[in-house]
Amino acid sequence: MGKLYHLNVGFGDASIIISDTATFLIDCHGIEDFAYLLPQNKKIRGVFITHQHRDHFSGLRYLKENYYSIDYLICSPYDRRYRDNSVEYDEWAEFNLYIDYFKKYGSKVYTPCRQDNFDKPWWSPDGVDFWMLGPAYHLANSETRELHDACLVIHAKIGYRKCLFTGDASDINLEYVADNTTTICNDILHASHHGSINGASLSFIKKCDAGYTVVSTEQGVKENIPHAEALDRYKKNTKEQVYRTDLNGTLEWSFNV
Repeated sequence: MGKLYHLNVGFGDASIIISDTATFLIDCHGIEDFAYLLPQNKKIRGVFITHQHRDHFSGLRYLKENYYSIDYLICSPYDRRYRDNSVEYDEWAEFNLYIDYFKKYGSKVYTPCRQDNFDKPWWSPDGVDFWMLGPAYHLANSETRELHDACLVIHAKIGYRKCLFTGDASDINLEYVADNTTTICNDILHASHHGSINGASLSFIKKCDAGYTVVSTEQGVKENIPHAEALDRYKKNTKEQVYRTDLNGTLEWSFNV
């Protein structure tokens, strides 16, 4: 038996997968408020950082200052360009300080793009299968790329449940996934970009065929996020229910491993 948590961390993203033998984080903003869910031995099997914005990676500071070890750090393959407005230099530099720290203390760091084939998962540790659906290499390395074009898109199969984590993936990132992937989700969709209209590609949402959609957000932090049209798209194309962490709080799902 295991658990999947979509955490209520305000305008940010953090999820926890707990199997019988390991703990995984998919983004970690505000994780200090949920330390009781982290392993008592302070050993985390894997941390996925979908992209290098603070509202997705800020919890690395807490993990560092409280001496957690991370076996594997899996991060967006983005390479920041000079005067790149999609991620500020100080934000980028802070993220890389955390990466350097965890590498020094034994973490293995990977920056994957979309896997070449889907005969088997990208990673299968401790009863969880992770499939890397995005970003496509050509999008992550385009001369006109922005950070959200290189955001990780991760399909996690956990027992009988499946969840698609999209971070803040851009429309072009998600549409490539939709156009080139047979099964994207069909269970839980963790919606992109806190309910922004950017990342709410209608063709992608339809292709997901989600039973449930989770929007990690907080009303009033940024103008038009969550966006009314984006929420309408999710509601019309989600079979069971759309949840918002600012209205529904932290969401907990159970699964069998």
